[in-house]
Amino acid sequence: MLRILSVFAVMTFLAGAAAAAESASVKVSDDLTIHYLESGKGPTTVLFVPGWTMPADVFERQLAHFADSDRYRFIAIDPRSQGKSTHTVEGNFYTQHGRDLNAFISTLKLDNVVLAGWSYASLDVLSYVNQFGASKLKALVLIDGSPKTSGADNTKEWVWMRKDDADGGRQYFTMSFLENRPQATTDFVNWMLEKPQQKDVDWLVSLSLQTSNAAAALLNETGAYCDYEADLRALDGKVPLLYIGRDEVKDVMTTWASTNTPSAKVVTFGKHMMFWERPEEFNRTFDEFLASLK
Repeated sequence: MLRILSVFAVMTFLAGAAAAAESASVKVSDDLTIHYLESGKGPTTVLFVPGWTMPADVFERQLAHFADSDRYRFIAIDPRSQGKSTHTVEGNFYTQHGRDLNAFISTLKLDNVVLAGWSYASLDVLSYVNQFGASKLKALVLIDGSPKTSGADNTKEWVWMRKDDADGGRQYFTMSFLENRPQATTDFVNWMLEKPQQKDVDWLVSLSLQTSNAAAALLNETGAYCDYEADLRALDGKVPLLYIGRDEVKDVMTTWASTNTPSAKVVTFGKHMMFWERPEEFNRTFDEFLASLK
């Protein structure tokens, strides 16, 4: 009986989350229409960008959290070639993602934005800062992402990959996503979750597979060259910063932050999708950060 009630509660929550979000699209350039989900009606915009191959749907529990807000307008986008946004042959690299983000912000006339990027979307938001500055930002948030993708040792630096690819990570996420996408995506999703459940894995795999194999591989490969450490460092003391990471990166993230952006608030818990698996903890952390902004 308790199991039935638990399942019913989860289904009710997810149905409410879906109902809470409004779906819309906006044409930002000749080749790109960006799809987005939004909730809340407040004067401050909170803009979330999902990571590699993922759409806005992954932020369903944040969309539900902000549904009744009269202080914040919460928006989550599908980046180029992800979700329901235009899937293009060209432009699948992070410099262009930064331009796309600027086009979206400009087209919707957004200002005073709390901008957040999850995972590889940290490159989206920092590419935006690199090219267009931070004049439209109220704050910047990195959710289990890093400002630089590769380094000498990814166990001792706040990076994803080794430059020499000694652990095969870069090759795996490029070649396996070309050669055996379903299996590679399933493995990746299982890694992202703290407590993988088959229905959740299946759902997330289906979302990721909306992005083509070629776009996924190219985004991973070009991401390996990104380094926005200087851009993030330059924001210290000028734009409020929040880094939320999974437990296993606590030491390297905290060390980098204390040296390079000492004003940043650093929080770690859970795994890569902590915002989805631990929404109460994540949303509480995020609310506290929002409340601290002037």
